[in-house]
Amino acid sequence: MEHVSKHSILTAGTLAAFLPLLILAYILFFWPDDVSADQTERRIVFGATFMTMNNPYYQVMDIQLRSEIEKNGDFLLTRDAAMSQTRQNQEIRELIDAGAQAIFLTPVEWDTSEEGLRIAQKANVPVIVVDAPVRNAELAACSVLSDNYRAGVLCAEHLRSVRPSAKIILLEHITARSGAERIQGFLQTIRRYDGYDILGSGESDGQIENAMPVMEALLEQYPDADTVMALNDPSAFGAMSAIEGAGLSDRFLVYSVDGSPEAKALVRDGLMTATCAQFPYKIAKESVRQAYRAIRGDCDEREVIIPVELLTAENVDAYGVTGWQ
Repeated sequence: MEHVSKHSILTAGTLAAFLPLLILAYILFFWPDDVSADQTERRIVFGATFMTMNNPYYQVMDIQLRSEIEKNGDFLLTRDAAMSQTRQNQEIRELIDAGAQAIFLTPVEWDTSEEGLRIAQKANVPVIVVDAPVRNAELAACSVLSDNYRAGVLCAEHLRSVRPSAKIILLEHITARSGAERIQGFLQTIRRYDGYDILGSGESDGQIENAMPVMEALLEQYPDADTVMALNDPSAFGAMSAIEGAGLSDRFLVYSVDGSPEAKALVRDGLMTATCAQFPYKIAKESVRQAYRAIRGDCDEREVIIPVELLTAENVDAYGVTGWQ
């Protein structure tokens, strides 16, 4: 009896030792489905290509898009077009080849982005245009945009409320329709009133490093200028460096669009007049919602406009200066 008990115990112990190995072998060689592969296959791949990642606004947009997508167990592939539309068109093709089922696009150029849109259309991959519009909007499933024209209007209306006349310099980015609409809104509003003269304009590409020398040259050409309207915060920062270098900070009013943390801090401290805030978190969330709908074939809106808000010393603290709104 004692011999049988010991033998049974030995057998049971041997089986217990080898049982995990037997289960593992069954899963690896005989299990009908690869569970991990099945989970991976069910994940949706999204792609994003931004006009540039050399801009904090697009960096935070990418982070928020990724956050919204990863909440659902899916993932995002991001590309930086580095201000080249040719490169961006190629990136769209590469994202499709990598398995992207929908693509977020912030175009480098609003008109020549058509090639990339048609590449996606041919592959039956929906495109969600984010932040900056494209000329051929019918080729995109949806466009989610800030109210860029309104941003320019708000800057002009504030200028009129604080100064009875002004000599104005514009910093533009003419190939980006979002930037062009901001300047257009500003111009069409301020030109309704006497005493507001547009002295000149310069192309900054929305970049600090471009805006500073352009502003320096404009200040030499128009030494009596006292106001600058910049299409975005980075351009305004470059302009402010040039203005400070010329010793003109005390007389200049500086307007821009973005609502970046750095700009809000400058507005709070009285060093910048106003920045018209965009809301990248809202834009990203709506863009992701529309992308999922587009994949299902039921994208419910062709265009979604997200309101903007002018931030001045009077209201900027309500939005905080340590992050984006």
